[in-house]
Amino acid sequence: MDQRTDRYVTFKNIDCDGKTRLAMARIEDYVATSDNPFWGYFRQQRALAHGRGLDDLRVLHNYLPTLREILEEIDDQETLEMLEDLERTCM
Repeated sequence: MDQRTDRYVTFKNIDCDGKTRLAMARIEDYVATSDNPFWGYFRQQRALAHGRGLDDLRVLHNYLPTLREILEEIDDQETLEMLEDLERTCM
């Protein structure tokens, strides 16, 4: 079976939920431990989004520029790559 993916045709064979969970798990570490005020705001907005029925992929998409900026400042290349992959394949 061919496992290639083409998001412009379908999201079949793309584990967007899994990719989102992995990226969000890394971000949750910052939310829990950082004193940067953005993370508290992010936590609140995530809760509001979930209350409106939106998922974490949407939350990440909404804050992608800010997340990139903060992750670049702290040199978290792994999480940046995860977000790039999510944007390219799932958003």
